[in-house]
Amino acid sequence: ELFRALPIPSQETEEWRYTDLSGLDLDGFAPFGSGHVADNLDGVAGEVQEAVGEVGERAGLLVQHNSETATVHLSPEDADRGVIFLGLDRALAEHADLLEKRLHRLVPAERTKFLALHAAFRTGGVFVFVPAGVRVELPLQSLTYVDSEGLAVFPHTLIVAEQGAEVTFIERFVSRPLERALSDAVTEVFVGPGARVRYVSLQDWGEGMTHLSVQRAVLDRDAELRSLAVAFGGSLSRTEVESVLSAPGGHSEMLGVYFTDGSQHFDHRSLQDHVAPHCGSEVLYKGALKGRSRAVYSGWVHVRKDAQKTNAFQTNRNIVLSDEAKADSIPNLEIEANDVRCGHAASVGPVDEDVLFYMQSRGIPADEAERLIVTGFFQEVLDRVPLREVRESLEQAIEEELERSD
Repeated sequence: ELFRALPIPSQETEEWRYTDLSGLDLDGFAPFGSGHVADNLDGVAGEVQEAVGEVGERAGLLVQHNSETATVHLSPEDADRGVIFLGLDRALAEHADLLEKRLHRLVPAERTKFLALHAAFRTGGVFVFVPAGVRVELPLQSLTYVDSEGLAVFPHTLIVAEQGAEVTFIERFVSRPLERALSDAVTEVFVGPGARVRYVSLQDWGEGMTHLSVQRAVLDRDAELRSLAVAFGGSLSRTEVESVLSAPGGHSEMLGVYFTDGSQHFDHRSLQDHVAPHCGSEVLYKGALKGRSRAVYSGWVHVRKDAQKTNAFQTNRNIVLSDEAKADSIPNLEIEANDVRCGHAASVGPVDEDVLFYMQSRGIPADEAERLIVTGFFQEVLDRVPLREVRESLEQAIEEELERSD
């Protein structure tokens, strides 16, 4: 009923000005697609195993194949310490007390038509719970893999880190090229007092996928969240990443990397919502564009009237590698307090011709010179990624994008 009552987001609003979804025929999607369920990763199909990627050592892995949880594993040591890592459906049955006050609380169904759709049809998903004082040494990872034509998937990730807990979670989205598919994803992150959470989202959908994602986190006193949003795949991708600093001492770092080609359309939006005083936040998003692609970044820093002593900064840089590609960068500040340090920066431009000429004059071919410039352009973000396997996979993905012809 809520889905039917809410309108399709309109380009007449500033929030959806650059992304048109009016032509998205939702009636053409199947809301559920069965997947192959296995006892462990060895029983999962080879192409799904390949999509997991090289992740190094890990504390746990959950694989969702189409709409079903295919397999899940958590190290016995972490399980003995009270860590919970389960498919969301099973978690609802076994740990309802932990989910009752959190599921759909940060990202309510009433927010948009697509979130109402998500709440109605959600299947699969992940629940991560780390008890107070527990540190999960190795990363937890999930993979959502889609190979069913015309399928709509609704991944939902809920992460809860209690007081003083520490965890790293890597979320990966992969599919084979499809004629038509939809991903309507939600991630909710609760970072308790003094907790430390590192969250990585790797969007590498195949051609034909429309990806709509909302990631929202709330930070308690002295909490820290470091997030990385990566987008390389899909035909249309829109990601909203939000941090709410609700108590003093919180810090949020939000990094982003994207590379578009062909006719891809990527829309990234960030929100740094400073509710409490003595908090800090930083956004750094970098993107490269080829072909006839389009990239949009819109960032919002909101410092509320009681959030004195706030430090908040926002940076978006775009490098355009073809005459037909286009990038828009719209940073925004809304400051209601009077004792803050805030700033923003944005740029859109091609490869610097003087730098390119200088490198060629030193004997470096034009293609190689451009590759080196673009790789160096992304290095500022990559240097902040401490997870070796993630950093190396990003470097490889950037190399592949540079080599791919439009």
